[in-house]
Amino acid sequence: MDDFSAHLKTVQRMTIFFLSFCFMGWAVLPAYRVYFAGLILGTVVSMINSRYLAWKIEQLTKAVVEKSNRKVNLGFITRASVSLLAVLMAYKYEQQVAFSTTLAGLFFVQMATLLLGIISTLKARKK
Repeated sequence: MDDFSAHLKTVQRMTIFFLSFCFMGWAVLPAYRVYFAGLILGTVVSMINSRYLAWKIEQLTKAVVEKSNRKVNLGFITRASVSLLAVLMAYKYEQQVAFSTTLAGLFFVQMATLLLGIISTLKARKK
């Protein structure tokens, strides 16, 4: 479980770095503000969803370790609803937030997690 926490912190740092890049782009390039706003919205929602999933996985792990009969789900409906809310916001406020970059931002944390997993697997093979 220590690797899980370490990977989660690393992905969170990567996301914060990416968000700072997006905020700088939003401030410096006014012509592209709509696109950066979409990336920001999508990435923030992606980070919220990943933190929520991590919390649910920790609950599931605790339930398995304690061998309780408590039913724990992974909260897919909640995460899908939050993503749908972001997409609807981008659709409703299309003058301020780009729909396409909002969709792209929704996958940022998952892609960062995949990249981190591949890198850590390659490092483990070299040892």
